[in-house]
Parts: sequence; structure tokens; C-alpha cells
Amino acid sequence: MHVQTSIQIRTVSTPPPSPDALVAQGLALHRAGRLADSAPLYRAALELDPRHFGALHLLGLLHAMRGDPAGAEPLLRAAIARDPDRSFVHNNLGNALVELGRPAEALAAFDRALALDPALLEARVGRGNALYALHRFEDSLAAHDAARMAGADMAELHNNRGNTLRALNRAGDAVEAYDEAIRRNPVYAAAHANRATALSDLDREADALASVAVALVLKPEDPGYLTIQGLALRHLGRPAEALASLDRALLLDSRHLDAYAVRTAALCDLGRHEEALACAEQALALNTGPAAPSEAHRRHAAALALLGRHEEAEAADRAAIAQDPDHAEAWNGRGNALGELGRFEEALECFARAGALHPGGRAIPYNIGNALRGLGRHREAVARYDEALAIDPRHADAEWNASLSHLALGDFARGLARYEARWRRKAHPINRHAAAPLWQGKALPGGTLFLHAEQGLGDTIQMARYLPLAAAASGARIVLAAHAPLHPLLRGLPGVDALIGLGDPAPPHDAQCPLMSLPLAFGTAADTVPPAIPFAVDPADVADWRAALPAGGLRLGLVCSGNPMHGGDRHRSIPLARFAPLLRPGVSAFLVQTEMRAADEPFFAETPGITDLRPRLTDFTETAAALTAMDVLVSVDTSVAHLAGTLGRPVHLLLPPLADWRWMLDRADTPWYPSLRLHRRDRAESWDDVIARVAAALEAPPPASC
Repeated sequence: MHVQTSIQIRTVSTPPPSPDALVAQGLALHRAGRLADSAPLYRAALELDPRHFGALHLLGLLHAMRGDPAGAEPLLRAAIARDPDRSFVHNNLGNALVELGRPAEALAAFDRALALDPALLEARVGRGNALYALHRFEDSLAAHDAARMAGADMAELHNNRGNTLRALNRAGDAVEAYDEAIRRNPVYAAAHANRATALSDLDREADALASVAVALVLKPEDPGYLTIQGLALRHLGRPAEALASLDRALLLDSRHLDAYAVRTAALCDLGRHEEALACAEQALALNTGPAAPSEAHRRHAAALALLGRHEEAEAADRAAIAQDPDHAEAWNGRGNALGELGRFEEALECFARAGALHPGGRAIPYNIGNALRGLGRHREAVARYDEALAIDPRHADAEWNASLSHLALGDFARGLARYEARWRRKAHPINRHAAAPLWQGKALPGGTLFLHAEQGLGDTIQMARYLPLAAAASGARIVLAAHAPLHPLLRGLPGVDALIGLGDPAPPHDAQCPLMSLPLAFGTAADTVPPAIPFAVDPADVADWRAALPAGGLRLGLVCSGNPMHGGDRHRSIPLARFAPLLRPGVSAFLVQTEMRAADEPFFAETPGITDLRPRLTDFTETAAALTAMDVLVSVDTSVAHLAGTLGRPVHLLLPPLADWRWMLDRADTPWYPSLRLHRRDRAESWDDVIARVAAALEAPPPASC
């Protein structure tokens, strides 16, 4: 009989890994930088034990490291619920909450971490970051410094401390902090980029460009760094290159609001205003609605201000303040917008609030100075500008604005000296000829003195009186660079040996002097202003104009508007219709300007008492001849008024409340042009009130023609 034997083989099954083992495997991969491999192990552990502390904490930390703080928060909170006495979990939750824009909750998390473990340096650093996000900059700096005193020395601490110092307007100290961060981590891209922003604050734009270039080598596709590069290029007067950098930033991140703001400014620099407006509107569309964060409204306001839309900018900053009443930059921005709108008392209130929230910076005393200057309180304004300069001696705008107040007060000695600060202003064109010695009134026998115009047509006409004086004092050959439209007038002036265009290459010369620096070179005081040198006007041209203009009655020239690109044009130009009270019987009025605003065309078309001279005003010699043939000119502050004053023609000059420095204060005459009568508009008045006074002055019989 065959006996079959049965052999049984037992299979020994391996028990599944425990949650602890899975977490241990995941942690090993985590520490090796293999985050994608560690995550499934943490999740597997949580499937076995949903309340496993280690898996909850480490998976939450992994989400945070991947830039997903929203995914990290619930996991870290669950870990805390499982074990609330682990300080490092509270610290990691605080970091996630900072990234989520919830700094108040983050601060509470860091405080809890430190209560559990006062020696946890990371929580001290995180606490400083949360305070920074809350705009509590002094407290933030104290927290960072406390972390340093306790032994923290990581690169991130020094970088974040630099951010706080910069927010406190201590840009020089911020650069040192960023340098400390870079010493500890030379490839720390954010520190190089942040260093660039601080250097830009110090007007060290070339250094800023070099610093952000390092950041871009380390992270070429970072839109924030490209935006910083665009800002530096713009400040260096290279707007086309800035625009290319900003376009690249927006290609990488179409919602990067800072890039939109700087791009708007660069387009304005390039004169592409329609595109600038569209760019600003794109940024506005990204953050519409009442729930938009305060910083978004602040950026909107900044873009609108760059476009001169100050009413909308003020409203945007009000929206920012409604979201965050302690937003110092929004209070400051709103004050600037109110100042542009002539609401200086309200602006001062805003600056006071901004200064209380963010003390110690140069911007607030400078802006207060501007508001005081707008109110005509020039001595107080100078004190505030000097306060800003005590904080930052290189604040060129404060120095220059102080000069304008000195000059308005008639203090030419201090005013003209400080006026030289214009060359250090970002908004002022560079002096292309600065490599040559500056002429300061000394003799240059046998040499060549190169004089060059730098500002508007009116400024050049005003300073032309110094040309013969410069020729006599220097004993040199005078070469003048000036605006081409003025060449026919300037060519005949005594002392001018050669005349070239502003963009022409300068000939070899022994010294140079900008025209607006000539009053300083001659030590001009309010009572020693040299008389104007009348431009030569062809008598035949004058005779032609006199024959063409109606005989009898008052021949009245009118200039109601100037160059619309002038920074203060909205304050000086006046609608043509406002001049109607001057058009009384017996008056023949003539428009003595080469352009007319579209808004003035309807009034002009329906008013037969005004003759349009634009077709005949082909150059400044024709304008000069026309002015000589008229009895009187009523004009806003433009180059035509300067030309008429140089010719000795009677002029009624209409001045806004904050008039240009050359017209000084509280006087109806000016040493620059004795034939001018100044009519100042008080802040409580309208232009109608001023023109009514001019109409009364014109009631006297017209002067005899000469």
C-alpha cells in the first residue's frame, strides 16, 4: 500500500511597520533632503494612528518647508493638541502663521514656545519677525537684538534684522546687517537683494545694482529681485532697461504688485503715459473690493500718485488705513496726496500720525517741511528740512527744498549755496559736463568758459543777463549751450562767442558753469540782481506787428497756460474762460502762446474778442516782436512772461499760492524784472478774485505805444 505523506509549510507573515517605525524612516529621508520620499511615510503612519504626534508635526513641518503654510497649520495644531508642551512645535506654527499673514497669532505662538523653553533661539528670532509683520519695528529690533544676545547668529537673523533696520529708516545700519548675513552665508540670495534695497535708500544706486545682480545670479528667475533691479535701473536714469527687467518679472509672476508700481513709474519716465495708466489699472484690478489687504491699497495709491491722480491716490490710502489704522506708510502717502491737492493742514495731520507710528525717519520731517512750505511758513519748513538732513545728511531733496524757502524769503546767500544740491537729486538731470572744473567767478584769461542751460526756457531767459558779466569777469571765450528755440534771441547777446545746442558735444574748455549757478558765482543778493539785457528785436518786425494789430484801445496779450509737462502746471495754468472779465469794450486781446489746451478751444471759438496769434508765432523772435507791439501782457508764470520782462514790457503776472522762488514773498514787484507787477492768489481765493484785481488795474488808460 502506498502511503502518501503530507508535508505542511507554514508561512510566517511579517507584521506591518509601526507608526513609530514609519516616522523614523520618514525622518531619515527628511534629514537627507528627500522630502518627496518622506511625506508618504508620514501619511502612512497617520493612517495607522491619526493622532501620532511625530507624524503630525513632521508632516506639518514638511508642508512649511515646501512653501505651503496653509497645509502646515492644521497638522501643527493637531500635533499641539496631542502634546501641548513641545516648544518647537509652537515655534514652527508661529513661522507658518507669519507666512500666512497672521502675525498677531504668530506672536502668541512664539511667546508660548518661549514660555515652554526660554532658550529656544529660533522662537526669539521668529518673535522678531512677527513683530516686524505687525509694523512694531522698534519692538522687532529689540527682539532680534535679544536673540543675538542669547547666542543666535544664523544668517536669517541678520537678514531679518536688516529688514527691521531699513523699516526704521536706518539704511546704513541695515546694509551692515545684510553684510553680516552674507558673511555667514555668501549664497544667501535674499540678503543680497535686500542689501540692494537699502543701498538704494542711501542713493547708492550703482552699488544697489551690483548687489541685486548677485542675487539674480543665485536666483535668476525671482520676480522680486528683477523688480529691485528695475528700480535701481530707473533711479540710474535707465528707464528702458528698467522696463525690460520689470516685464520679465511680470512674465514670471503676473500678480507681482511691486513690479506693476515700478513699471508704471518707468513708463512715465519714458513719456508713455497711456501705457503707464493701463499698467496702473492692471495693478488695481488685481486687488479690488473692500476686503483687499491694506498693503494692496497702499501699492495702488503709490501707482496713482506717480500718474498724478492724487485724488484717487488719497482715496486708496484711506482704504489702506481703513484696513489697518496703524499703517504708517499709508498715512504718509495720504499726506503726500493731500499736499499735492493743496490740502496742507490735513496733510500735516497725516504726517503727525505717520511720525507717531514710525518715528526716527527722514521722510516725515521732510514731508512736513513740504506742507509747511505749501502754507507759506518757510522758516518752519527750513527747520524741518534741516531735521531731515540731521537724520540723513545726503538727503538732496531736503537740501534743495530748503534752498527754495531761503530764496523765497530773500536769503540769497544761503539759498543759492543750497540750490546746488539739485545735482544730487534723483529727479534732476545729471550734469554731463561736471568733469570739468566749476567756474566760480575767477579770471580765465585766454581760456574757454563753457556755460550751459539746464532747466526751462524761462530760466534760460532769466539767466541770460549774466552772460556779458561772465565774459567780462573771466576774460575767456564764452561758449553757450542752450535750447534751440532760443538761439535766434541769444545769438545777438554781447559776450556770447559761440552758441551750440543742448545735446551737441561740448568743445574743449577750461571751466564750465550751469546757467542757474551763475547767481551764486557772482554772489547775487536780492538787492544786487543785475538788470536784464534786452534781446535785440528787428524794428521792421515790430513795425509789421504794430501795423497788423488794431489801432486804438488797449492791445492786451494773454497767456493762460504753459507746458503741461511742467511739474507745477496744474497750479499755475488757468482756463482761458477765467480771463473773460479782461475783455471789456476797448480791449483787443491776443493769445500769445503757441499751444492751446483742448478745454480752452470752445471758449475761444465763441469769443470774438480774442485773436489767435499761433500761426504767426513761429519762433521767439516773432513772439518778442509781438510783445513789443502790445501795450500790456497778462500771463501765468511761463517763458513768455520772462521774455516780456527782459524786453521791459508791462506785465501783470498771475502767481499761485506757492509761487516759484524767484518771485519771493509778499511783494508786488520783483528785482528780476522791474516792468512786472505780481498778482498773488491767496489760498482762500479763486483765480476769479485775482483776475478781478487785474481788470481793475487795467481800467487806467493804456500806456502810449513806443
